[in-house]
Amino acid sequence: MTYINYWLREMIKDTPNDAELGNKIRRKSWMGQKETKYIYESPDNGKTVYRREFGNYDKKELIKTENNMEKISLYDYLGHAAGSDVGQQVAFAAAKAGVMTETRHVSNPVYKGPVMLYPRSFLDLYFKGGLNESSNGKQLLKG
Repeated sequence: MTYINYWLREMIKDTPNDAELGNKIRRKSWMGQKETKYIYESPDNGKTVYRREFGNYDKKELIKTENNMEKISLYDYLGHAAGSDVGQQVAFAAAKAGVMTETRHVSNPVYKGPVMLYPRSFLDLYFKGGLNESSNGKQLLKG
């Protein structure tokens, strides 16, 4: 709180015009409310995933390793059958991104056979439009 009071006193001292002062305070407030954007990077094709703030190349945070990634089917993720077209598109995107997948055999009245399992974090990114490829060919996953 002391920092805020100091900051505000300095801004008031440096900005005698009330309208200009109000604009500065609003801009500062809006900047603090902006949602932090993250870039997700994997140097080893999805086995390990790091997160860093967009535009900050100095600090990165380990998010997932291959051993702790929960893998689920499209049905489990979406809550309904995805269909073969969506399944093929997701499988292609996973292969292109180097995401490690698994298979599981299911048997129910509608379908019997293998289903692909993907890391939940990959499906989150895929269905929220967060997969982009950088110009150097490395996969960037933004959140």
